[in-house]
Amino acid sequence: MPWPAAANVPAYLLAAVMLLTWPQWRDIGGRRLLWLIATLLGYLCLSSLWSASVTADAVLRVFLHGALVLMFVVAFAECQMRGQLRRWVGRSMAVVGIITVIAALALFYASEPADGRLRGLGLLANHVVAAWVYAVVLVLVLDVAASDRSSAWRLVAVASALLLAWTIFLSDSRNAWVSTLIGVGVFLMARLVLDPQRFVAGVAALTVVLGVLVGALVANPAARDVLVPRGTSFRPEIWSDAVGDLIRGGPWFGLGINTRNTVVADGIEFEHPYSMYLSVAYQGGLVGLALFLLLIAAVLIVLVRNYQEADAKLALGILGVALPAYLLDGHQLVDDVGATWFLFWLPVAIALGISWRWLPRGL
Repeated sequence: MPWPAAANVPAYLLAAVMLLTWPQWRDIGGRRLLWLIATLLGYLCLSSLWSASVTADAVLRVFLHGALVLMFVVAFAECQMRGQLRRWVGRSMAVVGIITVIAALALFYASEPADGRLRGLGLLANHVVAAWVYAVVLVLVLDVAASDRSSAWRLVAVASALLLAWTIFLSDSRNAWVSTLIGVGVFLMARLVLDPQRFVAGVAALTVVLGVLVGALVANPAARDVLVPRGTSFRPEIWSDAVGDLIRGGPWFGLGINTRNTVVADGIEFEHPYSMYLSVAYQGGLVGLALFLLLIAAVLIVLVRNYQEADAKLALGILGVALPAYLLDGHQLVDDVGATWFLFWLPVAIALGISWRWLPRGL
């Protein structure tokens, strides 16, 4: 959809249903992971009160976004807890993936963009964001291709995966290329490696090998011109400027989620610091960054402890896309329905659903 408000309508309806049926899920209050999620969301929403510009409308909008995210996470966690997740998400994404990428490819070849980079439709008009979402869908359809009992659905999933991979390639985003390779690699490793300790060691080895390989290629002038034709895209200058603003404005609690975090590098104004981690620190300070990293660690612990579950492997693959991608890009953790819901809040919801299952259910 081209408008955030339109994309939010289903989320509003979902939140309304969740609030009306709260007795069915109130027992989730016994999960520490839920309180950690709520604390991070609540803190970032509260930071709107010490933003540069405080208006009732802006504060209300942020708290509404935080509530929508929380309701989505709880709702999806209950789907996971009741064993409904992989039954319908993978197949629906396989179909949606084919439809979406065919539309994006048709637009790309028909319009022939000047920069030669494929963009998605509507809110996926940014080529990097579109490629990230396609990467998450790729992990979801690979799960269908690997585990679905229906040969017809496996065939649909394979076709969708091939189209998604080609679309991600045409995005010409090096960030998306690398994060997709890592995410798919983590997912396949989780499917093939039975022991969680070997999986963790394998992911660490994969990270080191990719780091060394990328470093060696970038150090070679000929390879660097091919791999990163746009150079560093001013990332060091952007990050330096953003860190300087944070130090001057309040390193502990940040400048607030509603404070414009535009940065200027080499005379060019950029809309945000181009790193989710730095953006969270900019908005919520070191306290906000610590809560964000603590939530990531808690989610990973739940997933690794429940490594034998197929849903945990799926969530690890999605985080394999998101966590490295967020090093070089990303902006709002609390926002309208969008890429962050796919890349971060979806695997968080899966982890919450897995931990929720440990509680005795009286329903």
